[in-house]
Amino acid sequence: MKKLFSALFILLFSHAIFAQEVSKSYDKIERFDQGVARVWIGGHCGLISQATKKEIIPVIYDKIGSFGHDALAITSKDGMKGLITIEGKVIVGNIYTSIGDFHGPYAITRKNGLAGMINKQGKVLIENKYEEIRVEGNGIIRGKKDGKEVLLTVKD
Repeated sequence: MKKLFSALFILLFSHAIFAQEVSKSYDKIERFDQGVARVWIGGHCGLISQATKKEIIPVIYDKIGSFGHDALAITSKDGMKGLITIEGKVIVGNIYTSIGDFHGPYAITRKNGLAGMINKQGKVLIENKYEEIRVEGNGIIRGKKDGKEVLLTVKD
C-alpha cells in the first residue's frame, strides 16, 4: 500500500512539474467554437486560435459577434462596427454605425445616418449617401435620397 501511495504521489507530482501555460493570461476565455475563442481583458475582447493558443485578433474590441457560415463576424469598438474573418483578418475597420446581416453577398451599412452597401470582401458597392436602402426578394435594390426613391444597381 505504501508503494502504491508513493507511486501515485510521484505520478501526480511529476505532472505538476511539467504543466505549462500555453496562452497569455486573460480575465476570461470563452468556449472554443469553430476553432477560435473570445478572450477578455478589462472589458475588451479579442480572439485566440484553438490550434496555436495564440491571439489572432488583439484584445481591443468591445464585442465580437458570432461567426456565421461565411466565417465573418461583426466587431464593435467605441460604438462603431467593423467586420473580421475567423482567421483574424480585418475586412472592414470600425467605421460604420451599423452593418446589417448579409443577404447573399451584400450587407447594408449605416454611416453618419446614411445607408450604403458592402460585399463580403469589404468593398463599398453603394456609398453611404441614401436615407434608406431596401433589397427586394427579386434582387431589385431601392434607395431613398432627399425623400425621393431611386433604383440602384451594384457592380461587384
